[in-house]
Amino acid sequence: MNYQGGFETFKEATRYMFESPSISDILFVVIGFSLAIGLLIVFPYMISKYKAKASLKREFSSVGKSLGLIDSEITLLWKCASFSKEPIKILQSKAVFEKCINKLVKEDISVIEMIPQIRKKLKFDSLPWFLPLSNTRDIELYQTGFLSFEGITYNSAVWDKSELELHIAILDTPIKLPKPGDKVKFSFLREDDGRYYFQAEVQRVYRDGSKIVLVVPHTDSLSKIQLRESLRWKVSIPAKVYIYSDNIAPTFVEEPEDTMDGTIEDISTSGVRVCLSKLIDAKVENKVYIYFELKSLPIKVIGTVRNVRSTPERTCLGVKFDTLGKKEEEHIRKFILEEQRKTLKLYKTGEPTEGSSS
Repeated sequence: MNYQGGFETFKEATRYMFESPSISDILFVVIGFSLAIGLLIVFPYMISKYKAKASLKREFSSVGKSLGLIDSEITLLWKCASFSKEPIKILQSKAVFEKCINKLVKEDISVIEMIPQIRKKLKFDSLPWFLPLSNTRDIELYQTGFLSFEGITYNSAVWDKSELELHIAILDTPIKLPKPGDKVKFSFLREDDGRYYFQAEVQRVYRDGSKIVLVVPHTDSLSKIQLRESLRWKVSIPAKVYIYSDNIAPTFVEEPEDTMDGTIEDISTSGVRVCLSKLIDAKVENKVYIYFELKSLPIKVIGTVRNVRSTPERTCLGVKFDTLGKKEEEHIRKFILEEQRKTLKLYKTGEPTEGSSS
């Protein structure tokens, strides 16, 4: 009888072993497995991610305070920074900062009162001459340019600006006055940089004395036409200059006997602007010899005059290099990069500089 009971027990156990699992059994296993994964993998990952985010926020707050920001200003900027892989860039890059501000203003117009003070503390209220404009907020007051409307172009200038708007004054008498809703195009030349332009819809029109002023919203859609192949860096470097009267330069670069003293006022890897303190007879396409030292490296080069600017007391020549060697070109490139870094550092500490004298 005991054998019979044991057999029945074995038979029942076998039946359960080969019986299809119920839905509740499957759910129990799946939930248990998911919880195990969550506890062993996902939960530690979420904790590490939270700690990393908290660490970034502490670093962001620390850097912000070192720049003079108060807690409410840091909290405001963190709304953008928290979504970035490199939050600190909002405090270091004007372009990134302006994109953040655009987003914040669109979400909540009331934050606009805090922005000018934040911009000033981060030294984003002005832009070094060698950095390109990133949006219309960067345009300086009284920047002159041209406003186009219905195929007619008028002399114009930036008259005023706020966090939300740009005010453009028409300096000519318009044939037809733009009205709210009309599309206009504003273009202007930024010296040593390029030609910029953008299109905008007129929001409102008002008079300021005899001037018609158009109010347009700020935009990030600022297009640029690069006027030069490479950046020209402002300098003040003594130079020896000789203009070949027969317009034929020698095959080998040798210093002529009767050179003139001049000063290089800007330099790039493609050319220089050199000025002499007297009126000289120079023409476009003249061949020119120039000698100067840049960071202890003597440079002798033949170039071609591309433009001439003269007054009774002074002549400036825009010269394109013809014979600059690879070594000298790389030396000039490194010099400009070093000067940019130094100038940016001084700019961030409140001591902007125009260029170098060496």
